[in-house]
Amino acid sequence: MKRRQLTSDERTILSLLGYGADNTRPTAYLASMTDLSQRAVRKVIRDLVIDHGVPIVGVRNGAKTGYYIATDQDELIRATEPLKNEIKQLALRNRALLIAQIRTDWLEYLSKGAQDNG
Repeated sequence: MKRRQLTSDERTILSLLGYGADNTRPTAYLASMTDLSQRAVRKVIRDLVIDHGVPIVGVRNGAKTGYYIATDQDELIRATEPLKNEIKQLALRNRALLIAQIRTDWLEYLSKGAQDNG
């Protein structure tokens, strides 16, 4: 399958990303260097991963949060563990929403206490 050309934003973000876990670039940094919003930066990174196959890893916890380009299989494996956990949590939330009751009195309903709810 032929991949489309990189956009200007994709090219710029890619040039700003570091290689390896010791070279993370925070979303705020990437946004400030490109005049993109943080949301737009995350979308560009998503597109680079999904549309172009760039192994960009996101780190949300610890001293070095941000994005980097994985340089080996170990970095990729470590990066997928939090994603698996997030997918499980999203599945739980999705299930809860599918069975949730539509109400207009949630504050009153929950304030009564579990024994009185019905």
